[in-house]
Amino acid sequence: MAHTGEQPVSALRSLRSDEATFVKFVNRTMRTARPWWINFDGVPQNYDDIPPGGALHMRTYRTHPWVFRDADTGDKLLIKNDEIYFPTSKQYDEDGPTYIPVDVTVPVYSLKNCCLQCIRKHVKSDDYTKLELPNSLHTDLKNSPHLLRAIENLSKLYRNN
Repeated sequence: MAHTGEQPVSALRSLRSDEATFVKFVNRTMRTARPWWINFDGVPQNYDDIPPGGALHMRTYRTHPWVFRDADTGDKLLIKNDEIYFPTSKQYDEDGPTYIPVDVTVPVYSLKNCCLQCIRKHVKSDDYTKLELPNSLHTDLKNSPHLLRAIENLSKLYRNN
């Protein structure tokens, strides 16, 4: 996804690459976690999926925001108990910079959202209408999680410093 001149640049974006830091994203969930770095144009760029219990060592920068999603359903995951993560300053030990562990976890979802996630994971979207569900749930199933919309909403809440 490249940024085009017609799309506004998101307020939530990477600003500089002048202060490196090292993080170890640790997937504490039973889901496959997909990390997304928000680039300089506010466009998400995905990195290697992290399996349940796995970790991803990453050299990143202080002003580079990260979000995480369930690789199967697109549902949000939390990073350090928040929807977005800004790396902190690098830390050192006697061997040099250390990778700061940062946990990826599942938020508390409502029962309705848990059920919608389960259906999205196990039923093809073309088959949603075959399920005997109330119309409102059919609408909710069609409105699956959308990363760009979520980033736009996060842009309104968070401002880069």
